Amino acid sequence: MLLSVLVGILVVGAVFYVMWTRGADMFSADEQPTLVATTQAPVEDFPGPGGEPVQVTVAADVTPEVLGASLVDAGVVSSVEVFVAAYGQNPDATTIAPGTYNVFRQMRAADAITALLDPENLADLTVEVTAGLTVPEIKTELARITGVSVAQLDEAFADVAGTGLPAEAGGVYEGWIAPGTYHFTLGTTPVEMIRAMIASTVSTLDAAGVAPEDRLAVLTLGSLVEEEQVLPEDQAAVAGVFSNRVESETVLQRDSTVRYALGLADDAPVTQEDRETDLPYNTYLHVGLPPSPISTVSPEALQAAVAPAETTARYFVVVDPVAKVVQFSDTYTEYQDSLKALQAWRDANA
Repeated sequence: MLLSVLVGILVVGAVFYVMWTRGADMFSADEQPTLVATTQAPVEDFPGPGGEPVQVTVAADVTPEVLGASLVDAGVVSSVEVFVAAYGQNPDATTIAPGTYNVFRQMRAADAITALLDPENLADLTVEVTAGLTVPEIKTELARITGVSVAQLDEAFADVAGTGLPAEAGGVYEGWIAPGTYHFTLGTTPVEMIRAMIASTVSTLDAAGVAPEDRLAVLTLGSLVEEEQVLPEDQAAVAGVFSNRVESETVLQRDSTVRYALGLADDAPVTQEDRETDLPYNTYLHVGLPPSPISTVSPEALQAAVAPAETTARYFVVVDPVAKVVQFSDTYTEYQDSLKALQAWRDANA
């Protein structure tokens, strides 16, 4: 019995000895216990194609890491690391434009980048202002796109300080809103939209070297050129004719200004009675430029107004309205010949 106990003690002692002497080897740096995790498994990309729709906003000059973090927060991509890796593999990724986009939750990172590169996915309020529009027409378009009422837009336009309308405009917005395509985020206010459009015009005028005191005259002349619907290469010559008539204090006699004064459509016929209506914008009755522009002004028409062609012509007629062929005349007799050519075109194309 005693012998058995002694043997048991020796065995137990041997086990403890082995553990004591070999323990450091058993749990060395090269042989860590398998139950202890030493690294975290990388986050895998979502399998796609995506689920619930969501909108994300891309800021200007955003880094891939910051953009990836915002997409992770929105549940669009699985991790910043996965997104940055996909970003680096797409050579077009650096051209992602700022704006608000319609995407989906749990997209593959590569698919998310493709979606952000597609302008069709822009959820911004896209407003198209074409050259030749008037302020009422622009208000109608803004109301249609943004859902803001015309009354609210009128209130925004009344805030000339907030919109940045220059003092030389005299409170009149006509001509000061630059044509172009504007992308506004969903939270942009009407005042901010109008301010962006006016800032574009001021920037163009400054780039052309137009002094503040000359801005109104340049925009007004540019709007008259715009309304003539001639080819860009003829606009400077048209501006030259207008300049000659203004300098000689000869009435401009433009139907476009009468239409504007009466609120008529661009293609509405102008009667002799209309031309005899005494309104400030009636250039049949009043010498010089009208009080303000009569429409938005394209960059080409604006440049023509900045640098009118040096010409002796005092008249012009678009003798072929389809091909936009223009005849310029120095004398009234030549002008009458141009009118006959226009009538011949009309007879042939009735």
